[in-house]
Amino acid sequence: MRIVLNAPPGFGKSRLIARLASGRISLVFVRSHLEGLQMAQYVSEFGGVPGLLFGRKSLCPFGAENAAQCLWLRESGACKAKSRRPPTLIFDIDELYKAGVCPYEALHAEGREKNVVILPIAYLSKVSNISAVADLFENVEFVALDEAHNLLSVVEVSDSELYSKRYCQEEDGRLWCLVLPLAAEVVRGVRFIIAASASVVRYFSDFFTHFLNAKFIEIKTLPGAENLEVEHMPLKIRYTTRLKKDYVEAVLDKIREVYKEYRRVVVYLPNKELASYYANKLLDLPVSDKPLGDIDHVIVSYFGSPISEGVNLNVKAGVLVGFPIPNVKSKELWLKVRLIQRLGFDGYKYGVLFTAVNHVVQAVGRVLRGLERERKYILLIDDRFAEYKRLLPEYLSKAVK
Repeated sequence: MRIVLNAPPGFGKSRLIARLASGRISLVFVRSHLEGLQMAQYVSEFGGVPGLLFGRKSLCPFGAENAAQCLWLRESGACKAKSRRPPTLIFDIDELYKAGVCPYEALHAEGREKNVVILPIAYLSKVSNISAVADLFENVEFVALDEAHNLLSVVEVSDSELYSKRYCQEEDGRLWCLVLPLAAEVVRGVRFIIAASASVVRYFSDFFTHFLNAKFIEIKTLPGAENLEVEHMPLKIRYTTRLKKDYVEAVLDKIREVYKEYRRVVVYLPNKELASYYANKLLDLPVSDKPLGDIDHVIVSYFGSPISEGVNLNVKAGVLVGFPIPNVKSKELWLKVRLIQRLGFDGYKYGVLFTAVNHVVQAVGRVLRGLERERKYILLIDDRFAEYKRLLPEYLSKAVK
């Protein structure tokens, strides 16, 4: 069976993948090494034997990027790891290092011997990356693509990558290729596949089901939905209005109001510059650009930031300012649109609208962790949330008028 699964935050997609992978020879692709470490723990809980194959930079406590830097760290005495194999394999970088073991070397030495191998999804983005793990596909029975929306992206490659030119286009002397069709080619012969994401709602599913030759399954029930309140403020947030005094003051007043009631709040704005601008206007509140744990504070960030996806934030409310249509001046954006169009799909739909909805869903997902245990609140500020209501998950759209 081959499945594209859409399920809301809190459904337990990672645990489902771990359970399905644990009883067979499996490859699990995740977005980051932190998610990989968590997945390994889940696989162990379900009786599987996990291995991780991530790069040096993410697994080295000192961020070494290659073997030469590893050697220098050891020779200089900065790195005190003495062994490649721990007495018992644990999936905690700090604990492995405290035990005198190099986490990168330990995890790689053990990784290929396990029945469930966990890798970064970036391995599927280029032919050169895939070739490094091609042997793992020889006997694989199950492949999981967690946070599969990340495959709808473009990457720069060299001519030697031997991509299908259908998926590529040259721009300013550089060759750019769409990732999803290549990934689909790699997993074509695998019988059991699950590609999971909270962002791939039914409206955007065709592109994924077509290339992955998969059936779409949608889980609409949001765990803890009774604890979620969503409100919509139809303010016209645009490039020409978002710095006008009346608009700025209206947004700031709402943020202060939300903070007064919920105390731990994250605010997402259209870009990094606007996030900085608004943070400077909120100095009467405890403001930060990063999470500060369980103390009262307002995190001011932007759509697509490092804390907009794949991390859990200890917050009780989220304020999303602006429907995050991507930067229309981006050459990469319109390159993606043209590539998707060339493959027979609506380039604007999948290149522009999907990007915006993905940003919304991922930002909201940072707030909804723990929804079954406590009350949470989401405020959507922009009239376009109503215009694009049909594209949003039901747990958001039902509150938009």
